[in-house]
Amino acid sequence: MKKLVWRKKLFAILATAVLGAALTGCGSQSANAASVGNTGNTDNADGDTTASDTNADNQTQVRVIKGVTGGSLAPYMYIDENNALTGVDIEIAKEVFNRIPEYDLEIEVADALQGVLSGQYDIAINNYGYTDARAESYYFSYPYKTTYNVYIQRPDDTPLTSLQDIADRGYKIELGAGSLTANALEQWNADNPEHQINIIYTETNFQVKFEHLLDKTADVAIDDGPILDTLLGKFGLEGQLVGNEIDPETEDFLFPQNNTYFLFGKNDDGYEIREKVDVVLKEMKEDGTLAEITSKYFNKDTSPKAEYFESTKN
Repeated sequence: MKKLVWRKKLFAILATAVLGAALTGCGSQSANAASVGNTGNTDNADGDTTASDTNADNQTQVRVIKGVTGGSLAPYMYIDENNALTGVDIEIAKEVFNRIPEYDLEIEVADALQGVLSGQYDIAINNYGYTDARAESYYFSYPYKTTYNVYIQRPDDTPLTSLQDIADRGYKIELGAGSLTANALEQWNADNPEHQINIIYTETNFQVKFEHLLDKTADVAIDDGPILDTLLGKFGLEGQLVGNEIDPETEDFLFPQNNTYFLFGKNDDGYEIREKVDVVLKEMKEDGTLAEITSKYFNKDTSPKAEYFESTKN
């Protein structure tokens, strides 16, 4: 079965001295040329898939870094109308590896976590947040963006203003036990005995959760803002639910470090790749590239705070 692949193209050194000399003048420009959204495999003309190329300028070996993404969570990562892999996470990853000349990034669509865990892939690019459980198996990069959440309500409902507003209205909210939101609301209930939020524990998926809002099994959901429109369109629910803004104080309480990260295998190789990626991510934070790319997709800068680029999570 063919996989959708994105790969940063690099020139290889030709064997003859004459052709090698002829390439010297154009190698610098061509070394960073990219072919986005190619469909199929990455075999060369002889049917041989190479693990590395050679940079025409300095004749150093260029290693192929195999990235993996689920590829189906717009606007983070998705296949566009031209059958090309794109999205804010993908665009940031491409720019990171464009700045590491000794690496050539190739991205495939597959099971991201399992693929890195098995050693088939080097880096997972899939909007991953930090959890202690994941940190046992993967190295985390510096964060590359911060996500944000919304109150999901019926359009005829008065927009919520706070967690106390949820409690005082007696609203029911469905949450998975052990989720970040459930943990935060449990802490809220412990700290606010006079303003208890009615939590219904369930493992329902997005579609069922939305249907329960419509049939009033539940009254509100708290979830990822950028993907809401995509999901409502997917389930044919446009206009039937809306996402209302969560104030910054509540957002900080619910998700104090709502950052997303690239994941690497927890081994010497993964550590080495992570270290080089982190150098570039910090550079992209400082030169405004992360702000520019996130603003392109979200109409606001959602790059992480500078303090998160001082030390890694693990």
